[in-house]
Amino acid sequence: MNPVLPLPILIPLLLAVVLLGAWLSWRSSYGAPTKLRRTLTTLRALSLLALALFLLNPGKWQALEDEAKKVWVCLIDDSRSMSIPVEPGSATTRSASALSLTAQIVDHAREKNFNARTFSFSDILTEQEPPLQLSATGTASDLVTTSDQLLTELSSQGESLAGVVILSDGRQTAQSLDSDFTLRAQALGVPFYALPIGGQHTAPDLALNLPRRTLTVFPTQQVQVTVAITSENLDDTTQEVEIISATGEQLATTALTLKADEVTLHTFSIAAPATSTNWTARVASHSNESRTSNNSTSLYIRVLKDKARIFIAEGAPYWDSKFLAQLLRQQEFMDVHSVYRLSDTRWFRVDSGEARPHQSSVDVFPDTAAELQAYDLIVFGKNAEHFVDENRATHLRSFVKDQGGAVLFARSKPYTGTLPGLEPLEPVSWATGRTGEFQMKPSADGQTAGLFGQALPAPDSAIWDSLPKLKDAHLIDIVKPFTRVLAHGNTGENSSGQFPLLMVRRYGQGVSGLVNADGLWKWDFYPDARELGNMYQEYWIQLIYWMLSYSEFLPGQDYSLNLSSTSVQPGTPISINMAYRGNDQPEAPSIEISSPTLEQPLLLSPGDLPSDDSSLKWSASFTPDTPGSYTLRLITETEESLPEASLSVEQPPSEMDELSSDPGFLDRLTTATGGRLIQPSALTAFLDQTIRQGSPDSRDLGVFWSSSWMKWFIPPILIILLASEWFIRRRNGLI
Repeated sequence: MNPVLPLPILIPLLLAVVLLGAWLSWRSSYGAPTKLRRTLTTLRALSLLALALFLLNPGKWQALEDEAKKVWVCLIDDSRSMSIPVEPGSATTRSASALSLTAQIVDHAREKNFNARTFSFSDILTEQEPPLQLSATGTASDLVTTSDQLLTELSSQGESLAGVVILSDGRQTAQSLDSDFTLRAQALGVPFYALPIGGQHTAPDLALNLPRRTLTVFPTQQVQVTVAITSENLDDTTQEVEIISATGEQLATTALTLKADEVTLHTFSIAAPATSTNWTARVASHSNESRTSNNSTSLYIRVLKDKARIFIAEGAPYWDSKFLAQLLRQQEFMDVHSVYRLSDTRWFRVDSGEARPHQSSVDVFPDTAAELQAYDLIVFGKNAEHFVDENRATHLRSFVKDQGGAVLFARSKPYTGTLPGLEPLEPVSWATGRTGEFQMKPSADGQTAGLFGQALPAPDSAIWDSLPKLKDAHLIDIVKPFTRVLAHGNTGENSSGQFPLLMVRRYGQGVSGLVNADGLWKWDFYPDARELGNMYQEYWIQLIYWMLSYSEFLPGQDYSLNLSSTSVQPGTPISINMAYRGNDQPEAPSIEISSPTLEQPLLLSPGDLPSDDSSLKWSASFTPDTPGSYTLRLITETEESLPEASLSVEQPPSEMDELSSDPGFLDRLTTATGGRLIQPSALTAFLDQTIRQGSPDSRDLGVFWSSSWMKWFIPPILIILLASEWFIRRRNGLI
């Protein structure tokens, strides 16, 4: 039953009405024969009971369904990249090809008893009515978001989707919203298929790149800025390349001859600025270029004003250790303390600014954690076992792991036999034996890391083959995980004689490095080597500066500041991580973010970051919305020397920047929905196999109430009962 009122109320009410009606009928026939009174009262009661039946509304709920044809949808890309020819020299555009294929799909679907609908997309979804016409003028492509909108729109219309066929070049140029439409498509049983339109298309373009976006220097240094310019689909040309300061001043310029379809490298040597700043590297655009957004890029020059504090421990003095210590003591922005062991009772110490050594009967190596914290880099030569005991090894490991210090093993294996306390810091495990003479060969990873090709000549430079050979590399058993091999040693002409020579490895917050060679002093001593430039000096100075910047903490700074990425597109979140290596417990620093694109600097308050040890760490996040250069600075109440970082937010790719189709993206997207990629040549076979004869789809439209009293004879019975009572009363004069 589906009563008009709740039963606890309706049943007593109906009983009262029926009884009252029967009593009134009995009372109103007073004086009539008893048989007549009973007849009239019965007719009244039956009439009222029939009305009560209507109010009780007996019946049952029934499902409401109908049948509809399933729908196949064609989703056509109408962004600007679809306006170019399908293939170079073709008279047919990608858009026209997509329309032709769409007509074939729609005709086949209707022939197989399916409905067919067509939508176009760029960054919005639009339904297309026959006759189909596409303008291909969309300024962005967002297949992910528009596919999600398609599912939402057709679901709200009650359409039963059989599948979706995408006709596109596969270029996703818009920043899509977070979407789980592939999961929704799987849940709805709606596979997405894709027909990739177009192929490879190389537009005329000059692209300028920087191997490293951040360079760390001291005020009196020369900044070595290496630019890499790629020329694609252009003839040989000569273009001006320049470095521009943050105020627009031209710092350096040169005219480079750019070879067709090659990468041209050039290194500028520019005096370091007084303070940290952003520079811009730019190549003049070519008249035939279709894309100029990649002709310039920003570069952050991080200037350190605190001296690098270095301690050198040498247990077996030789030319290598003598030349290296003299070189480092001559550097204006290095404060060097060097100790040499001559015998168990004779030790010499020479500090920066001093010409004569101090003789001592003890080794004067830092004994405590506090003494080690006074340095940024510890350099070991040979026979380190005379300096490092178990207690010092413990402090040394903590110095690197927890304090962000750096250790450099400058002359191959730093000890004789074994030294368990020092082994965890080494990038390798040693074998037995040594090599003969060999040549240094920088590796591709060394160039990627920014040491070679920027601070030092590139790996393919002829200078490396011209330098005197090195010797006494110790044989290596294994290279430990997370070690970067920046250069190899070559004992012969083929790769079989190659071994790791220069390595670095992150260890906690710090870094350890290893130069597996002796004899680098020859690079500075022999006249032939001198004619190649002072490679000995450049090699060691740049290696040490690079290692100090590779560590989490920079020289003279107790705070670190690191970004999850230094180059992103608008709308991409950036993680900002900070740490402190002092002994006190300061409050969390603030982060100031400034940029020419911001009206005023932003100030972020980081949160505490859980740490496995007792060190202080914080984190924050920032999402830039506008392209440009952003500078991030730490702010505290007490510290004066605080780290800075630079973030470059690139212009988002425009629709015409890259015109090659991207079938890989379409393949990944369709596979995630249960569909697949279809080549245009296989379309007929796909239609025959996939879009077969369709059957109507049963749709559930809800439920409705079917009343049992809704019969044709019920109202006449009620009328007969009421009319009979009225007729009898009238005939017997009771009305």
